Amino acid sequence: MPARNRQLALAYSIRDPAGKGVAEVLLDLVGGEKAECPHATECYRLSNGVILGGFDADTPFMEMLSSTPDPGAEAVIVLSRHSSASGTKTLTVHHTGNPTTTTFGGRPKELAIAFPQLSRALLAAYKTAAKDAGILGEYDLKLEATHHGPTTVNRPVVFIEIGSGPEEWRDPRARLAMAKAVLSVIASGPARDCTPAVGYGGGHYPAKFTRMHLESEYCFGHILAKYVFREGLDPDVVRQSVMKNHPDPPKVAIVEKKSLKSLERKTLEGILGELGLDVVYV
Repeated sequence: MPARNRQLALAYSIRDPAGKGVAEVLLDLVGGEKAECPHATECYRLSNGVILGGFDADTPFMEMLSSTPDPGAEAVIVLSRHSSASGTKTLTVHHTGNPTTTTFGGRPKELAIAFPQLSRALLAAYKTAAKDAGILGEYDLKLEATHHGPTTVNRPVVFIEIGSGPEEWRDPRARLAMAKAVLSVIASGPARDCTPAVGYGGGHYPAKFTRMHLESEYCFGHILAKYVFREGLDPDVVRQSVMKNHPDPPKVAIVEKKSLKSLERKTLEGILGELGLDVVYV
């Protein structure tokens, strides 16, 4: 087998039908051999050198990803299911963190490390793979705002997901699309042609930011949705949304103007001004 690819590692939960199913597709597509990962229940080294680890913990609770599945990798892509009450067929990419005191994994008011260029590459590759699989349009392709754990990992974590219910999690077309998207990004690396930005406002599925992420010069790290502001904006969370980015903090903040109240915008502008960011309203 070739030398290990040190840029990325892959993780999934053995309890998650989407993540585990995609892991099986990856092994079918490129092959691999059993390996050892700290804390993992199952672990493989793919033929491209990437380490793929399956864990007993559910994905939002994978705080161990600082040291596994490949301690030397630059970033970890988590293969995961997506759940929503609407049941909408969805393909999503997002960064992790708990912007408020509401938590699902991780710590309250703590964000993980974002990687805008990796997120951009994943969503673009997911779009291409979904089109090739014949499911683009049947499934909505979206960025999600920053939410849930893990939050304490000391390197970037990006989730790529299939939603929103058991039928979709087991859809072989969606599994194949995710697997091919991930393999494409492993081969090409993070996007090189975008300007990292942090996003504020919009809904949990921020349509404007999704379009910009795919089509504009900007690629997004953390996105704090409008509901974060309604629950009371913590200045430290805003600072984290800027500073916790890899490889460097973004210099641009994109704000969906209509979704934020005037006082919310002024408060945000003050914090961002202290951090030296340019603010662009959309």
